Amino acid sequence: MKIEVDQSGRIEMAGDTVIAAADGFVVTVRVRAEVKMTVRDALKQRGVKTRMFVGGIVMALQDNLRTIDSLTFDEEYIGYEAEIKSLLIDRLRSLDLQLDPHLITVARVGKKSPAHHAAIRVTRKQVQADLTPTATELLEMC
Repeated sequence: MKIEVDQSGRIEMAGDTVIAAADGFVVTVRVRAEVKMTVRDALKQRGVKTRMFVGGIVMALQDNLRTIDSLTFDEEYIGYEAEIKSLLIDRLRSLDLQLDPHLITVARVGKKSPAHHAAIRVTRKQVQADLTPTATELLEMC
């Protein structure tokens, strides 16, 4: 499967964020605003910036990782792509999940992507998110 990852409402902005992974399956993760604040404070103490986004991706992918042929995440973090990719690979390895680094790309996902549609549907409250992690659960994935 060629998975695309998109988010609705950037993780560092106020309000809820929805991270969606989609292709042969769809998984949506709603990160509530209060959870983001708690996790942001904890990560700030560690001196890292992009781990919450990575944590959301890992959470969305963890049950389907063995079926993934490639992963593309949206180019929303210009200048941080290599850091996000590296953190994602490291986090997956620490969870004993493997994904070849060459299979991870950063590109414009676009409005026609099933990941984009899934994230928007949850943001608009047309459907419930598959996962709504607590701060502790999200920190475990970061």
